[in-house]
Amino acid sequence: MSLVLEIAFMKILKIILRSKLFLLLLITITIIITISRVLTPSKTYYTPNTTKVTGIIKSIIKEEEKITLLIKAKEKIQGIYYLKEKKKDQIENLKIGDKVKVLGTIKTPSSPTTKNLFDYSFYLKKQEIYHLIMINEIKVISSSTKLLDKIKNLLQEKITHPYMKSFLLGNDEKINEEVKLSYQENGISHLFAISGMQFYLIANTILRILKKIKVHKKTSYLITFIIIFLYFFILDLNASILRGVLFFFLFSINKVWRLNLPKNRLIVFSIIITMLINPYFITEAAFWYSFIISIGLLSFFQKRTSYWKSLWYSSVLSFLLSIPISLYYFYQVNVLSIVYNLFYIPYVNLVIFPLTIITFLIPIIEPVYQLSITILEQSSLLLSKIKIGKFIFPKVNIFLYFMEFLFLLVYLKKKQKRVLIILITLFLGHYLSFYLKQDFIKMIDVGQGDSLLIYSQGKTALIDTGGKLQFDGKTSTTITKYTTIPLLKSLGIKKLDFLFLTHGDMDHMGEVFYLINHFKTEKIYINLGPTSLLENNLLKERKVAESKQDSVFQVGTFTLYQLNKSWKDENSSSSVYYIEHPNLTFLSMGDATIDTEKYLLENYNLNIDVLKVGHHGSKTSTGNALLNATSPRLALISVGQDNNYGHPNREVLRRLENKNIPYLMTKDSGTITIFPKTEVIIEDKKLE
Repeated sequence: MSLVLEIAFMKILKIILRSKLFLLLLITITIIITISRVLTPSKTYYTPNTTKVTGIIKSIIKEEEKITLLIKAKEKIQGIYYLKEKKKDQIENLKIGDKVKVLGTIKTPSSPTTKNLFDYSFYLKKQEIYHLIMINEIKVISSSTKLLDKIKNLLQEKITHPYMKSFLLGNDEKINEEVKLSYQENGISHLFAISGMQFYLIANTILRILKKIKVHKKTSYLITFIIIFLYFFILDLNASILRGVLFFFLFSINKVWRLNLPKNRLIVFSIIITMLINPYFITEAAFWYSFIISIGLLSFFQKRTSYWKSLWYSSVLSFLLSIPISLYYFYQVNVLSIVYNLFYIPYVNLVIFPLTIITFLIPIIEPVYQLSITILEQSSLLLSKIKIGKFIFPKVNIFLYFMEFLFLLVYLKKKQKRVLIILITLFLGHYLSFYLKQDFIKMIDVGQGDSLLIYSQGKTALIDTGGKLQFDGKTSTTITKYTTIPLLKSLGIKKLDFLFLTHGDMDHMGEVFYLINHFKTEKIYINLGPTSLLENNLLKERKVAESKQDSVFQVGTFTLYQLNKSWKDENSSSSVYYIEHPNLTFLSMGDATIDTEKYLLENYNLNIDVLKVGHHGSKTSTGNALLNATSPRLALISVGQDNNYGHPNREVLRRLENKNIPYLMTKDSGTITIFPKTEVIIEDKKLE
């Protein structure tokens, strides 16, 4: 009787799942639910007035300078604790599952102040995290007795190798940043995250072992899925992991119950369930890589072929299908990644990943594992130096990408030539969109610092890099890495023709080495006058010229004049650039003082539309004499939120207000774009 019911159930299930009407209905319901969940305001219990949180630690990420905790309280909240020597032992002994009482300051994560950059607040929102707490004190109330928590803690302690953490736990925080960047540059970073491929390899290995020991097929799949399911709960949830587990689950049901559903249908079902679990996953690059490439590969490879032939075709196809995603999220592609993947796909999947599991089980072979990792890293670093085949494109409308994918999906098999023409047309349109851009000057929000981007007719210049000091005296590289370079790439800028460094202060050139090492920079100029330690180091490493008084530089239709002379102190010697365009005049003062301003007025007749206020609005700059003589229509102040210097000085703002000169500050407006004729754009808000 039970067998009859099982057969009947499978037949009914098969009819339902193979029905196009059911699939269409399911997709419609999913879209409606997804839209409603996204548009529904999120409930949150915490406010900036909250100082105490009690909850359970769900994950721990330990770094050299800080520990990041995910705490499940009334809602999820991310705790950040900067390590202090006195309490280092206490905080480092924290375990997953511990119930803790946390004292600190609640903060709402901020969105980027510059378009097209990584949005940390949205990244947290996708995980249903709406607040951060900067931890001052933390006290363990009780420890967890749950088996799963104990397993997680054991793995955290035992798995210390950076690549083991990445492949087995999905945590790549310990992998060298330069190496990770090389993977991205080479188009192979997708191989180093836990995904459906890793689940497939693990599952396939377990199934083969169970088959060898004569375990029944249904039982084998049940055991394998239980193992995969338990493993899934050890990992931090993301789109590719979830889709991989769901696909294996559906694949197992399809296989055991002989539903004979096509693999494409299984992928669609796994995507639908993923969206129902977390609709924000559809905004992740990992989701689209996983979805589009999986669909594409399964659509075009129905017949079995040789391993190497299949590898070549899949590498080419994966590259073509991933182009829209790479351009939309990262603004660049590397054509040579097709060739690189021919080596790295089998090397990572057949050598590195199996060795990861074997080394975890048999630690004595770690030297062999480390040798394989060294080969991986060094080869990637070497290949990343190759500039051929790398293309940077400006960010354009996402519908262009969907068009490309549609054409590939529909026509690739039978009409290769037509597809090629379409792709070339799309690429040319994408590429030319950069050169059709208007001329602009963009004051980048770099916090308490200066950075001014000038663009015209495909030529670019950057005045200062921004920069800041960390508490330990080391220079951070977060601004260039996460702001400047992504911004340049999103605009389609492939190189800097000029880099002007007004003077040696950290907040003006603290990011210079990271910038020139990671982004092509043709000519570098420093100011006249005293040189800082940072400038001296730069002079030793790179060919650098002095921006001499009355030097003239051409950036497309913009003409830059360096007006200042050498003074005894560094701020007064700061390079001053008078920027002239047929429809705009702009004066960039760097950190120049009132003494410098007097000198300029005595020696030059300055007509100014826009004034970039000197020294972040310090009282030592922007005197009445300068404002009276130039009468700018707009003043810009580059200044950080809640800075320690009291910038801008209230007296400077009063001078501007008394002269009826409107002003904008980066701490309020974020990155500010000036187009000729003084049209001002603050992100998507236009000010005339």
